[in-house]
Amino acid sequence: MAMAMHAAPGQQGHGAKPPEEQSLTAAVPIPSGASGMRDVEVDSVPTCAIATSLLFFPLLPLGKWYTVDAKTATATLHCGVLTRIDEDPGCHWTWPCGAEQHSISTKQRTLELSTAKVADGNGNPVNVSAIINFRVVDPKKAMLNVEHMQKYVDTNAQAVLKQTVSHYTYDRLKEEYDSVNETMRAQLQPLLVVAGVEVASMCLNDLSYAPEVAAAMLKKQQASALIEARTLIVEGACRIAQDAVGRLQQDGTVDFTDDQKVKIITNLLTVTCSETDATPTLGL
Repeated sequence: MAMAMHAAPGQQGHGAKPPEEQSLTAAVPIPSGASGMRDVEVDSVPTCAIATSLLFFPLLPLGKWYTVDAKTATATLHCGVLTRIDEDPGCHWTWPCGAEQHSISTKQRTLELSTAKVADGNGNPVNVSAIINFRVVDPKKAMLNVEHMQKYVDTNAQAVLKQTVSHYTYDRLKEEYDSVNETMRAQLQPLLVVAGVEVASMCLNDLSYAPEVAAAMLKKQQASALIEARTLIVEGACRIAQDAVGRLQQDGTVDFTDDQKVKIITNLLTVTCSETDATPTLGL
């Protein structure tokens, strides 16, 4: 069990980050003045807290002991002043009087945004939701700069999702999936700088037409599919008719007049393009 003793009033217990933590934090620089908010600095323990702790020391023989879990950061405040931030797992000690702790996890988190109804680029209402993967890279900002970090991320992500979807049509959202996801992530990241949060990804999760237009849009999709199918059938029927007449003429066994060619092609097109079985008839 690791112990970090707070021996002097001005000593800070901010431990060094593991190598992987330092690399991830350095990869996403978070400027202190990005949001115009003044950061809270780590200060020494107020004299009144030390004096009171020494005064009541016989009643508090063990002082203020607390533990820090792995992948967790704990901020200690004395009389409202931030005095230390611990990120090293283990048991730690601080002056007991006037002390309070706030902890936050630095593990990777996943947040699923609730389904929202948004008008797409064509004005059609669509139901859309998203999933965000993020983590806290600056515990001090996450604990002290925003009231509720998780709610702050959720609210801003909802706004970015609605704004992004409104600039794309339903078909483009389906086709340009990767581009839309990267656009949302890039727009959300600057908003979360003040909370010390790094967004790993933001992906569309659910995308569908709203119930009031779903039936009409389904008919539109069916009509589009029917036209494509009919076009393919007609093109194939024309090639079949041309090949049939051409092969018969190349053999030299049959000579067709123009009227006979028209009748053969008409019959072949009728049989190939018809949705029902052809019924042969004989002229009297």
